[in-house]
Parts: sequence; C-alpha cells; structure tokens
Amino acid sequence: MNDTLREYLSYGSFILPLIKCKKTITPEKVLWKDKNRYFLYFPSPRKKIDTLVIYIHGGGWNSGSPSDFHFIGQKFANEGYDCIMPGYRKAPKAHFEEISEDIFTGYTEIKKFISDKGHGYSKTVVVGSSAGAHLGALLCYDSERQEKYGISADEFEGFISLAGPLCFDLTQTSALNTLGANMFGSRDKSEWKKGEPVSKLKKGQKTKAMLIQSRHDGIIGFEQAEKFRERAMELQIPAELFEVTEKQDTHSAYSAGVFLSKRAKSPTLDRVFEWLDNM
Repeated sequence: MNDTLREYLSYGSFILPLIKCKKTITPEKVLWKDKNRYFLYFPSPRKKIDTLVIYIHGGGWNSGSPSDFHFIGQKFANEGYDCIMPGYRKAPKAHFEEISEDIFTGYTEIKKFISDKGHGYSKTVVVGSSAGAHLGALLCYDSERQEKYGISADEFEGFISLAGPLCFDLTQTSALNTLGANMFGSRDKSEWKKGEPVSKLKKGQKTKAMLIQSRHDGIIGFEQAEKFRERAMELQIPAELFEVTEKQDTHSAYSAGVFLSKRAKSPTLDRVFEWLDNM
C-alpha cells in the first residue's frame, strides 16, 4: 500500500488511545499575547534530571494547539522532565515570518516565566514533531533570528526532530508542497530557503541533534534527515539519525502518536528518552 495512503488511514487508530489517556497532570496555562500565543507548563511530579524540554507541536503549520497535544507534555513530565509547550499562529492567515516570530518571542516569554518561577535548568532541549520540528530547528540553529531576539545558541543543549521537514531543495511530496506553499505564501523554493533549517547550520554550533525518521513516513522523505545529519557532521555538529522500524511507521504515528505508547513497547519512544537521559 502507498505510504501516503497508509498515513491517512492511520488517523482513526489514535482515537481510542487518546480517549484512554488519563489527564494526570494539570498544566499551567500562560497567555503571553492572545488565544494562539500561549504556552502550557507541565511540571514533572518526579523530576529526575534538571533539563527543561520545550516541545513544539506539529499540524502542517495550519492546525493544532498545545492543548491538543496534552498527552505529549504529560508524557515528558511523567518521565521526569519539566515540559513547556508553546503555541503559535497558523497558516495561511499567518505567514512564515509571523509564525517564526511567535516561536522566538514565545521562547523569550518562556524564559521570563522560568525566571519569575525561580527555576534554573542546567540544560534546555527542544523537541518538535513534523512542522514543530521545522520550527524547533530554526529556534536552535537560526543564528540571525537568535541575535534579533537576544537568544544565545548556547542555551540549547539538544534538538530532537520527529519527522521534521528540514531540507527544502529536495523533491517533496505533494502534501508537503501544498502545506509549505500555504505557509511561505509561494511555491517558489527560493522563498522557502529563508526558513530552511539545513541552510541555517554553521560551523561552531554546539546543539546536538537527534533526527528520528521513517522510510515509510508518507509525508516527509527519509532523505530530509539524512541530508541534515550529513551537513551537520560536515560542520562538526553532533548529529544522530534514528530510523523508525516499528509497525506503526507512518508520519503521524511516530511523530506524535508514539507518545500514546508505553516506553517499554516502543523502540522509538525509548530512544527519545534514552537520548534525553544521557544528555
């Protein structure tokens, strides 16, 4: 069966696990601008490592909110990590420049919140799924935007991409072409280059990368992660590529749905937390 079709047919399989997922943690909601620009703070009930996880949700840049992915923030918290999930405006009403502004400004608001709480974290790791991985990569590696918003690249110890669109000069699926055109306002790939994560990599950057990708994604090609890792290694940026080999290996299943699984039953989820635990 075509992997893109498998992806679309997989959506129904998440309904029952979502229903069964009990909300054991009530996050603190912080509105820093409007209904789209807020973040959720999930304090860990059993914090084991002084690392903050910033998780950026996916949804093709045009849908979703942190509240929709409550189960992911809860999963990180239950594994011992405080987790903050920022929201952002959505395409096509919001252009890429506005969406990226929300991510960078949102991060500065998160830092203020942490400071006001009196929290201090030795490490910050950015995790993103799908479109969220794209935005997370920019937060970690886009030095021009970091300078604009007063962010130091050294603030990010690690970056985890789950099915992230990271390289735009490759042949893209029709789905990604449509989603990208909605966000960038054009199908012209020269416009997309302004927000292409792999183009932002520079020698001297130290944020470690973990790239999680399936060869049967259906939306994002495996070569996206391969090229990003290859370029990172050329620039001496530590980067690892983990290939998803589980039965549920389509885009939504491993980029977000995997967080509905138990760590012991999912090699992908186990690798995410193993990597975090050993940062």
